[in-house]
Amino acid sequence: MDTEKKLHQWQQANLLDQDTVNRILVFEKRQPAPKKIPLLVLIGLIFFALAVFSFIAANWQSIPDLAKVLLMLALMWLFYITAHFSEKKAFGYPILFRVIGLAMFGATLLTAAQTFHFPLANSVLPWAMFLVALAHYFYWRHVMYPIIAFIFGMFVLVSFLPDVGWIEWGVFIIITVAWFYFSKDFASVVFSWLLLFASGFMLWGLVDYESFLWPIWTLFALVLLFVSSPENKKQLIRPLYLTVAGILLVVYLAIRGQSFIDLIDQSHWTEAIVLALVGAGLLVFSSLKFRSLIWVATLGFIGLLLFDETAIGLAVLAELTGLSYLLIAQRKNEALGLGFLYFIVVQFVIYIIYAWERLDMSLFFLIGAILLFLLSGAAWWINRKKEGGQS
Repeated sequence: MDTEKKLHQWQQANLLDQDTVNRILVFEKRQPAPKKIPLLVLIGLIFFALAVFSFIAANWQSIPDLAKVLLMLALMWLFYITAHFSEKKAFGYPILFRVIGLAMFGATLLTAAQTFHFPLANSVLPWAMFLVALAHYFYWRHVMYPIIAFIFGMFVLVSFLPDVGWIEWGVFIIITVAWFYFSKDFASVVFSWLLLFASGFMLWGLVDYESFLWPIWTLFALVLLFVSSPENKKQLIRPLYLTVAGILLVVYLAIRGQSFIDLIDQSHWTEAIVLALVGAGLLVFSSLKFRSLIWVATLGFIGLLLFDETAIGLAVLAELTGLSYLLIAQRKNEALGLGFLYFIVVQFVIYIIYAWERLDMSLFFLIGAILLFLLSGAAWWINRKKEGGQS
């Protein structure tokens, strides 16, 4: 038994005495065993459900329109009631029944739209599923509901296209910001933040101004969310800002270096200068208040660096940020995994841009291996020297 093994380990470590161990074991033995549905009953229920759905599918065209909607609605409530008794009587998986009930809710809306010939373009279906999934999360607080809410939140964003309206976009922002602020667990905070970042891409359709810098503007705007968040939530979302900032820098470097498309022209000089000024202001602010946002502030100079067709400036910026992050993280005894991964990705992108057609493939991988070995060795040597000094 796992409990007994753990108690034995804790007892050997002098964390528990024998009397406490005995009382814990007596308490655990008195707990009622979880009720499980017998395997044959479970298989029978599955085949019965398949038979019912097969019968409904075979006779779907002959069912009256109103009866179709009522039938899907009845199935929805059937699964929710089953989930209620599953949780109350401790059998089965309540979350599974509730997720199926949520799916039946969507099927009810879809059936009503198709039966009564409501337009499906820009429909309320993704909105309804998004809001209902959020309601499920705030009532039951299970990680499955933020996943479902994130999926249908992306559907809501896609449903904006090609005609994006300020009202729908504003309502979506308000709902998602509320979701972010009232979330308590990691998954919900991350998914709500990602939806807020993705909503910034909708500015391509909202504003009559074409710019490839909207993702950076969006990330800068989300700094306000970081500043106004409580300390525990700052710790959750800090890696998100660093990861997205690193991805954006690598993407701009790769596209500018390959010159697939012209990201910027002379008409964007003013925007690039304003972005650089905002980035400089954020750099000063973050150095005084939130030093973890310094890496985000460096993105403000991308607008000016995009005018360089050789992409050397972007490559230098990516290299310097990667090395600086590793050095600072090493001095503070922080995790280096994210920094190493980012630095290696930057090296691959630079090799592909500048050296792919000039280097033999074996030499290409050899240089990458040597570089990784040197970085790992340097990190090990610095760490060993620091430990020796402390001792």
